[in-house]
Amino acid sequence: MKKILFLVCLIRAVGCGAPQDVFVIEGHVPSLKDSTLLTLLSRLENGLMKTVDTAYVSNGRFSFHHPTTEKGRLIIRSFSDDVSSMLLTLWSEPGEKAVITGNNNLKYTWSVKSRIREQQEAERYKQASLSEYEELQRLDMEYDKLRKNPPAPGERDSIANRIRVIGHLRDSLNYKIYDKTLDLLSLAEPSVVFEDELSDICMMIRHYEAFAALRKRATEQYDRLPEDMRASPTGKEMHVALYPPIKVGTGDRMADTELVDLNENTHRLSDYLGKYILLDFWAFWCGPCLMSMPDLKAVSELYQNKLTVVGVCSDAKEEWERASKEHDITWVNLNASGDPEFNARYGVNGIPHQVFISPEGIILGSWTGYGEGYLKRQLENYISD
Repeated sequence: MKKILFLVCLIRAVGCGAPQDVFVIEGHVPSLKDSTLLTLLSRLENGLMKTVDTAYVSNGRFSFHHPTTEKGRLIIRSFSDDVSSMLLTLWSEPGEKAVITGNNNLKYTWSVKSRIREQQEAERYKQASLSEYEELQRLDMEYDKLRKNPPAPGERDSIANRIRVIGHLRDSLNYKIYDKTLDLLSLAEPSVVFEDELSDICMMIRHYEAFAALRKRATEQYDRLPEDMRASPTGKEMHVALYPPIKVGTGDRMADTELVDLNENTHRLSDYLGKYILLDFWAFWCGPCLMSMPDLKAVSELYQNKLTVVGVCSDAKEEWERASKEHDITWVNLNASGDPEFNARYGVNGIPHQVFISPEGIILGSWTGYGEGYLKRQLENYISD
């Protein structure tokens, strides 16, 4: 009888009490310390996140109120060393309510109950790998602690070794999670949650060799997606991960494509042959990319008779345009969002990534990252005064 009453109360708590045009979250995690700060973020279409509410824990309880007129995805973030850093994702809908419960500070695996169909579907994937996700969070917390605290004398080697071990354990846990997720995907019909889960796996396959063995199974699920999902930006990214294009490297002919400028005019990379070309792959959210821009400006002016600097951004136009103005981009400024394979052909896994091309279109070298003065020293190896 008590169990029946509890279930009735939970159903009422989840299904009622949310004002129209507001999504309400009620949380109860007794292990959280009083005054622990939690932040509610809204995930925007361009991949950015915007803070929409904050909450301080009191007696293990917290709540959020998110005014909204449409279904969307939210993220809960914490700023406490004793709470796991993995982001808790959940679905929102106006007039609905979610109840979050947990018995530890492993935030990602807190239970989320709501009437929203996508949330219920997402919870099934999470629950299928609950033990792996919990262990993954414990390792992440240990890793963060080791990285933040300077090692005592004589402990540097042992700490470095532990960090390497943690990396291998994380890969193993993620592999198990993706293996179980693919099992569930094979039994499910494609949906937006299906697409989210598959996309995460595809991105790991693209960037990390440790997950290459999952490619065949992931491809089988990708091929089940309806045409509109495969044609979406996420679908195109998955296609690049699962059907990688041939990469070009030092000594190869450059890969060409159509790129657009801020005025929607189309350009081809080959339009700039006749001078050396420096390709700079960047994004507005990348701190080192923005730090490198004064150096890009300097070399574009220093070698203006011999070199064309071509910035290649893949951001949505709003962010791309704003960053271009804020950082005074005076060199060639183009966008490759229409061709998700372009970055992959140049082997771009991290940014800033720069590629140096001869006036005849032959790749002479490439490098990733930013260091003060590094770009100028690299170019001095290729361009004589």
